[in-house]
Amino acid sequence: MNRSLNLVLDLSFAGFAAVVDGADNDLATDWRSPGARYDDVGDWIEGLLRQAGGAFSELDSIAVGVGPGSFTGIRIAMAFAQGLALPRNLPLYGFNSFAPLLLSCESKLGDRHIAVIPSNAGRFYASSDLHETGVMAGTEELLRLANPETTLIIPARVTQVEALLTGFSDVHIIEGKVNATRLAKHARESNFDALRPHYLQLSAAETKIT
Repeated sequence: MNRSLNLVLDLSFAGFAAVVDGADNDLATDWRSPGARYDDVGDWIEGLLRQAGGAFSELDSIAVGVGPGSFTGIRIAMAFAQGLALPRNLPLYGFNSFAPLLLSCESKLGDRHIAVIPSNAGRFYASSDLHETGVMAGTEELLRLANPETTLIIPARVTQVEALLTGFSDVHIIEGKVNATRLAKHARESNFDALRPHYLQLSAAETKIT
């Protein structure tokens, strides 16, 4: 029986890609630090597929991050995923940019988790819900939520988040430790549209986190 190969791709802040099989076993994973260029995304993914023992022609489904986050990264990831999936009639699943953070956090100290992705001008995309596109929040607003029961989850330790690290006693930094198997399963079960990016929905958002 042929093995199932499924691609998971997210470029909304840092770069993450993985190939998982039909049983959601992680066959190959790679992570790129924030600010990386993605003009070689095709070669990058081809290398991962080779590492997993497969090729583009053997893909069975694709899951892609739809935002919020980097305007350029989201467009590249979604265009690449759609270009692979649509001509081949492959299932194409979307997930929000908070899912890789919330699903990969191993902290048990707090009973509430807030995933935060740096935006610009001292603002952040933030959410505590796998199924929401999140809100925009400033540093002071997020620091008001800091307490011993709250875990802050960030994709990487970058300059933009330094001010937040001093306020939260429990901070989980994901970097390359994305749980690809949980993310692939979540993407299949979520209702996120993989054809429409979510960065546009947050451009005017000022809703506060509660």
